[in-house]
Amino acid sequence: MQNRVTLRDVCREAGVSKATISHVLNNKPGVGIETRKRILEIIRRMGYKPRPAARHLSLARTETLACVFEDLTPGWLLSIYRGILSKAAEMKYHVITALSVWEGDQFELPTNVLGTASVDGLLWLDPRTTPDIIRRFKEQQHMPFVVLQGHLDDPDITTISIEDARGAYLAVKHLIETGRRKLMLITGQEDNYDSQQKLLGSRQALSEAGLSIAPEYIVNGHHVDDYAIRAVDAFMKAGHKLPDAIFAFNDNMALAVMRWLMDRGIRVPEDVAIVGFDGIDDARRAGLTTVETPMREMGMLAVQTLIELVHTPSAERKAQHIMMGGTLAVRKSTTG
Repeated sequence: MQNRVTLRDVCREAGVSKATISHVLNNKPGVGIETRKRILEIIRRMGYKPRPAARHLSLARTETLACVFEDLTPGWLLSIYRGILSKAAEMKYHVITALSVWEGDQFELPTNVLGTASVDGLLWLDPRTTPDIIRRFKEQQHMPFVVLQGHLDDPDITTISIEDARGAYLAVKHLIETGRRKLMLITGQEDNYDSQQKLLGSRQALSEAGLSIAPEYIVNGHHVDDYAIRAVDAFMKAGHKLPDAIFAFNDNMALAVMRWLMDRGIRVPEDVAIVGFDGIDDARRAGLTTVETPMREMGMLAVQTLIELVHTPSAERKAQHIMMGGTLAVRKSTTG
């Protein structure tokens, strides 16, 4: 009678550990596509059949979620994170958090987290990611995940995003309605999708009012306060006329530029009206008009959505593309 093929036999033949075999059998992340295919072929050829009891134990949920962020410094990211922690605690889930440690690790970061931690799903927010990176990640991983502020139309990937174009439209429309005509836009990086959408919304509001904006009045602040100040300083030193309104694509840039202008005797809003975007706590305290976005609610919804995916059989999971709108909060930086 032929001896039963054991897990040890498969490990010896494949040259991998028991943990790797277990990851392959249970569709867990952390194993490359080619290695996974090779192991499955060896299992089929050798006729290995795992014991049902052992397989059941390996499929047990951990009630733990992985949360991957590039950074938590900007106020809007911290608001999302607080929402994640709040909803996870409410639903009795633990959260493991990983932050970027080097430039260019936007693919390796979530992959490494899932390869070293026992989690049920992943929440992923990294502005550096591209649709190609997200799709490549999906092909290599077999675990539910939700991308926040990820803009891609993929039927298998769930995303939750803010309506950036609509929010920017509201911001610029408000400035125009207060009588401002010479606007400056302080944008993020040129290849940043959020920034591109805000630029589209801004242009739409200007176009509807019969206005245009000269290229030199669109400056790149990289979504960072110091960069925004340098951009405005360079603009002024080049001899350009002071705008009568500024729309900065996040609150951090808007607050920094507002302080910088006031330190130089430029009055806000009498000389220059300023609007930000996000709705962080500091904006309210400083009296900054801004587009308030439901960041905390986004984090909470992301957890709810991911846990629903975790509890849905993989063959029945359906991706969602959820858009959340912002509202304009008018304060003294535009109305005095």
